[in-house]
Amino acid sequence: MYARLVHRSLSQAEVEVLFNLLSERFEVVEEIIRDDEEEEVVFGWDEGYESISNSSSISKGGRIDSMLMSILSIDLPIQYDANFVKDIGFERWEALKEVIKNIRWRRGKGVFAFRLRFLGSQTIVFSIVYRGSGKVFNKAIEGIEYVVDTIQFRSIPDAKEIWFVFSREEMRWRPRSAYIDGKEYRYVEGRWNNNNIT
Repeated sequence: MYARLVHRSLSQAEVEVLFNLLSERFEVVEEIIRDDEEEEVVFGWDEGYESISNSSSISKGGRIDSMLMSILSIDLPIQYDANFVKDIGFERWEALKEVIKNIRWRRGKGVFAFRLRFLGSQTIVFSIVYRGSGKVFNKAIEGIEYVVDTIQFRSIPDAKEIWFVFSREEMRWRPRSAYIDGKEYRYVEGRWNNNNIT
């Protein structure tokens, strides 16, 4: 099973810690995003932009200035369910959370984009683009494991992929998008709406 580690503007030491931690459980494929690559093309980061919508890093076109953004994306080849912490290993999961929080802390006031994907029978994605209080980001990271308790009530059975974003106002992860047969559905006011309907 392969885990995928994709990053930009991380130090070599940070990358090595992540690589070594993940390689204890998985084979790891590493990719580096070049500075001239558009991060929204690579990842579709608009899924997490709302958390810094008032940031001075937002360009006139509504996108984050990519030169100010550090990026970390981790793909884990496991199912996101009640057993995912056990599948990763409790100590390893706790260490991974601490490393991610520390990487964000080292960015100071800079923009940090983080994405975690669970590549099981259904792909579950947690995405946050953030700057500001480390306490909020840390709560987001700690909260990832608790979404599993409610995901069955918020998911679409036929969806191939579901995105969650962290709401600073609600201080919790909430569903944002789901994809079925090439169609996007948005979670609005407690229900899924076909985004292609006009």
